[in-house]
Amino acid sequence: MKSASLRAEKGVIEVELVVEKNTIIELKITGDFFIYPEEAIEDIEQTIIGCSSNEKDIKACLTQLYKQKSISTPGITIDDWVKVLMIAINK
Repeated sequence: MKSASLRAEKGVIEVELVVEKNTIIELKITGDFFIYPEEAIEDIEQTIIGCSSNEKDIKACLTQLYKQKSISTPGITIDDWVKVLMIAINK
């Protein structure tokens, strides 16, 4: 299991993940941030599990999810999510 954390503008994102054959197969997100709706954190985890560990693919998955579920993360951008995930993947 790989882990990473990132301090964003208004919060801290912490991730633990497992990658096999360039696919994220496990992901747990914690941290100190706001997300609306609150259950969207599980949606993010489920969307990323099964996604390619490629930066472009992760960003595409998150962008689509944010639009589909009207997710709001004040002070944390999609690029912040991608950055912390890539830090963990590349460890």
